[in-house]
Amino acid sequence: MKYPTFAAALLLTLAACRSEQESAGAVSYEERIPATLKSETSATEAVGATARSHGYLRRFSQRQGQYYASVDYIQFLDGKAAVAAARRRGDALAEVVKGDTVYSVFNDYYIINDTPSPRTLPLSATAVIRLWRQSGELRQYLTTPAELRAQSPDFFRSTPFIVETKDGVITGLTQQFIP
Repeated sequence: MKYPTFAAALLLTLAACRSEQESAGAVSYEERIPATLKSETSATEAVGATARSHGYLRRFSQRQGQYYASVDYIQFLDGKAAVAAARRRGDALAEVVKGDTVYSVFNDYYIINDTPSPRTLPLSATAVIRLWRQSGELRQYLTTPAELRAQSPDFFRSTPFIVETKDGVITGLTQQFIP
């Protein structure tokens, strides 16, 4: 090696930087993935399950007086879980703050939809449908299946819902608030 002193000095400098980071209480580079996120499966992967999960309404239709929704289940993550998932996928925003890299996601949420596969489920006659009023005062309001069906295709494409099912029938749809 041509410059053994230089190599030794470089190694000592890097080691000193690393120990300063650790002593300052910085989060180590190794990502801490919560155990609940490792599999990243929806609670409603089995059709007909009784659960509460997030999904996109890909289609909302009516046939012979019965309403149906084609639900494409997603994972709606927020906070640390959203950042961890986004980092694994290379989608997290990285920012250097006081020498440390801080990761985040836009608006503190992250949506995963690895396998788009809409499932068509009937809507219960007593299903409760809640939407967010975006104009004026921000608040939720109850709506009817007919009013939901009248929404534009763009609304369904970009709006996740909390879908509640019981024995394969939708009992509730609540629009997920997106900042």
